[in-house]
Amino acid sequence: MVDKEFIVTYWEYVAAQDRDNLRKFFYPDACINWHCTNERFTVEEYIEANCEYPGKWKGMVERFEQMGNSIITVTRVWNEDISVHACSFFEIEDGKIKALDEYWGDDGEAPEWRRAMNIGKSIN
Repeated sequence: MVDKEFIVTYWEYVAAQDRDNLRKFFYPDACINWHCTNERFTVEEYIEANCEYPGKWKGMVERFEQMGNSIITVTRVWNEDISVHACSFFEIEDGKIKALDEYWGDDGEAPEWRRAMNIGKSIN
């Protein structure tokens, strides 16, 4: 079993774009899927995609759930220009990430057509 600190530290390295420390979290043959953009990465490809993303980032795990070897997180990642949320499903084996499935979405206002309906309220 992996504790929450493992995942919080992982997300700190994601936001810091720390290649060397990120690599330590994964099995070399781990598979990473970004479903919203239909992309599958090797560990090295994932690290390259993450670490080459422009800008300086911050991150905060907002929700952490663990069921056996599976961990689910909801994490806000942001910089001065953009805020996004990632819903991540980790498969952990012997203290390392074996598989990771992620769904990334931009934060923002509801679309105009829905605001015009005058339904719902802001969460924050």
